[in-house]
Amino acid sequence: MDDARVAPTPLRLGAAVLYCENCGTDTVHRILRLAPVRRPTRGHLTGTARCRKCDWTHRFDVVPPANVEIAEVVSDGPKSTHRRVSIPASGRVEVGGRVPGSDEPVQVQRIETRSGRSVSSARPAQIATVWLTRNLGTVVPVSVVEGARTWTDRLILPPHSRLTVGDPLTVQGNALRIVGLRAQGRTWRLPEDGFAAVEVQRVYARRTDSPPAGRRPWSTVRDRPSSRARETSTSDRVRSGPGESRTRSFPRVRRAEGGAAVQSVSPR
Repeated sequence: MDDARVAPTPLRLGAAVLYCENCGTDTVHRILRLAPVRRPTRGHLTGTARCRKCDWTHRFDVVPPANVEIAEVVSDGPKSTHRRVSIPASGRVEVGGRVPGSDEPVQVQRIETRSGRSVSSARPAQIATVWLTRNLGTVVPVSVVEGARTWTDRLILPPHSRLTVGDPLTVQGNALRIVGLRAQGRTWRLPEDGFAAVEVQRVYARRTDSPPAGRRPWSTVRDRPSSRARETSTSDRVRSGPGESRTRSFPRVRRAEGGAAVQSVSPR
């Protein structure tokens, strides 16, 4: 005995739109009989029907298409693109997932069925329009601490990336090092504390350049002294200490034991 399964005959299917060879177009038919299908697939029907327009009775065999056409609205920042695409009829489309058969880095944000309802998931044959956004990666806010000054930016990381305290980081061309991660409702600062990028709410980082950043942006121009004392201390000075430069004089006169004056003169 053949082990092929026989599909049960649907009892509630009374009418369907089928192609009528007599009319030369698709018309409404009354379903007279549904035949069992060996090795059935979803949507495959066969049987006998009568055209309600010309009363022609004929056999029919309906095979579901391998692909269905749906409308897509792709949002890419401030711009949106409208298009129609053909996707596999098998499978299921879900909010937060990807469109079957598509290799684009896009994510489903909304699904609208042919009846105008918004649903969280549906089969491709039920879908009229899907709204998509480009999935460029994980966006993580970054706070860069420079002494008393802090500036922020947003970091776009590849999917499935990981952040760890102590790891190097580059933001706007600046060499940084991660000093803290905000995740799971608290801030993690110990070395090797790490999380997947999708779990991190904020990254705290510091510069690794030398010299380190201070209270003001770095400058190569020297400011004029703000006080007289500073101006005096930074003027030309002799090697022995601060102060104004003086003309070098001869050594003081030393007296010998007998009282005679002896002057030492260094050889030229």
